[in-house]
Amino acid sequence: STISIKLLDEVRALNEVVVVGYGTQRRRDLTGSVASVKGDVFKNQPITNPTEALQGRVAGVDIIKSSGAPDARPAIIIRGLSSLNQPAPLYIVDGVRAADGNNINVQDIESIEILKDASSAAIYGSAAAGGVILISTKKGIGLIQPVINFNARYGKSTPKTVKLLDKDGFIRLQNIINPAIFQGANQLDTLANTDWTDVLYRDAYENNYNLSVNGSTPVVNYLVSGFYNKQQGVYIRNFSDIYGGRVNTDFKLGKYIKIGEQIAVSQRRTSPPIGVEAQLHNAPFRSIPIMPLYNSNGGYGTAPTGYPGLSFAGPNPFGAVNSANVENFKNNFQGNVYAEIALPLHLS
Repeated sequence: STISIKLLDEVRALNEVVVVGYGTQRRRDLTGSVASVKGDVFKNQPITNPTEALQGRVAGVDIIKSSGAPDARPAIIIRGLSSLNQPAPLYIVDGVRAADGNNINVQDIESIEILKDASSAAIYGSAAAGGVILISTKKGIGLIQPVINFNARYGKSTPKTVKLLDKDGFIRLQNIINPAIFQGANQLDTLANTDWTDVLYRDAYENNYNLSVNGSTPVVNYLVSGFYNKQQGVYIRNFSDIYGGRVNTDFKLGKYIKIGEQIAVSQRRTSPPIGVEAQLHNAPFRSIPIMPLYNSNGGYGTAPTGYPGLSFAGPNPFGAVNSANVENFKNNFQGNVYAEIALPLHLS
């Protein structure tokens, strides 16, 4: 049989407007290497970081997340590694330079553009050696009636742990390695039987809420939004909370003048696993199951005494994590005010 296939032109892709360092261009007129991801593509996905929105969607851009902690910041490599000290990309949010995009509400993003070649990012100079990421946030839409959007999400992460030796397995192993440790001991049934993976790891829950109001009047376009994200880590006492708000407005002063502002504030509170005693990867595996969580006096448990040759000088990891109760706060503010005057010949 014969199959007839006919290819049709996609005109809309060529007419798409793309943000570049020195303004906007239609994609058909663009000669530089620029990739664009629209906010509608990822608005319904369970992501809280704009960087995660780029993963798997942009050719030549690698997203590397070195940690599973809820506040971990993925590294972005554009155009591949060029040196051992690979420079981080430059972030521009609504025309203003930013440290990164981690404090931006994903639901507020209109589009993300990645400038990958030298010609596209030339206006930023040497700061753009690692590429440029342009983030444009949403503005008020051209509707008289305000539009209210609310989004809520709930998630759960379950760690995949390995099964460690329990008390009986540990004693049998020691009887093979050094039989003298438990030889003649008659109170083995009183020893603790602690599963350190069960103690130090947990199911992690995430709650995310977004609320926005946008619209317009004959003289003003506006968007007001707020968000809250609470995310636990799978390691005990590890979490990241962030909340914030954004106001984007522009006012028309007559026929030729427009002024506006874009203001965003947020606060992030984190509690990461810290200290050598509380290291995530090795604490459950170097502790012994016969060490209890608590001693009889109410303090954190230690290795049992009275067993010659039992060598364990490590701390109680559960006690170390709870004693190192550290919380970090980071406040973020970003804003800009602008004015635009319309000139003849479609200039401004």
